[in-house]
Amino acid sequence: MTDWKALRELILARCEYYCEKCGIGLSDNFALHHRKLRSRGGKDTVDNLVALHHECHNLGTLSVHMNIKTATETGHIVPQHADPFDYPLLLPNGSTVKLTIEGTYDYIERKEGYGW
Repeated sequence: MTDWKALRELILARCEYYCEKCGIGLSDNFALHHRKLRSRGGKDTVDNLVALHHECHNLGTLSVHMNIKTATETGHIVPQHADPFDYPLLLPNGSTVKLTIEGTYDYIERKEGYGW
C-alpha cells in the first residue's frame, strides 16, 4: 500500500513547493503526476511522481496530458519502454535532472532560478 502522505512530503521537499513544469509556487491545489503513466505500468514511486499545478497537469491547453509529445521531450511523461529513474526531467529553469529514489534531484545540467 502506498503511503501518499510520505510521498507527497518527499516530492514537495524536492521541488521546494514549486510546480515542476512551470516553476510557479504551489498552493494546496496541485497534483502528483505519474511521469510514466499508470496505464503504461508506472508505479507510485518518488522517482516517477512530480508535483504540478492542476493547470499544468491536465486542465490547461499547455498541460502535460494535452501535449504528450512535448511532455515526453521534457521528461514530464516517460515512454512505456523507459524507466523513470533513468529518464531525464527538464525543470522550468532549464536544469536537467534525474529523480532519485531518495526524493532528490540528481543534476545532469544545473541552472539557477525557481529555488533550485
